Amino acid sequence: MRRFISLVDWLNKGVIALTGGLLAIVAICVMFQVLVRFVLTAAGINISAPWTEELARYILIWMVFLGAAAGVRHARMIALEFGIQRLPARAGIPLRYCVILLCMGFFGLLFWVGLDFIELGKTETSPVLGIGKEKVYWAMPVAMVLMIINSLALMAETVIEGRDIRYAADYAPVEHTP
Repeated sequence: MRRFISLVDWLNKGVIALTGGLLAIVAICVMFQVLVRFVLTAAGINISAPWTEELARYILIWMVFLGAAAGVRHARMIALEFGIQRLPARAGIPLRYCVILLCMGFFGLLFWVGLDFIELGKTETSPVLGIGKEKVYWAMPVAMVLMIINSLALMAETVIEGRDIRYAADYAPVEHTP
């Protein structure tokens, strides 16, 4: 089990790095769009770059899904935990595991819905970039698989280490860059 957890954490480091790279691309696209729309237009240079808006939107979709998937690993998703935390451990801990299992079921449902979107996307192309929209729609099933894997790793880690899963977000490692 510890090997599985280590593998998931290694995978998440890559996902987080990719998400950071995608954020940089979105920022560059948006800054370029602002430069073209406002700065160059004010200087009397009229050019357009409609591809920046579309590219930023599609990358943002991937970024949000991947970031959410990584957030599941350490219970960093928005949740109403005060109710479960106020319950006695005897009731609150099993309830939290049940909630995670329900979430995993929901992630599985979204995986299948995402596959349907991919099929639809094979018949659509983006208006400016001309790419098949299935490339954008792949974000949902990929992220749902990652969310399921991260949920399993979260549950396994709390069981192996004997921690109270209701406070899993409090135990999450926080990495600081120098």
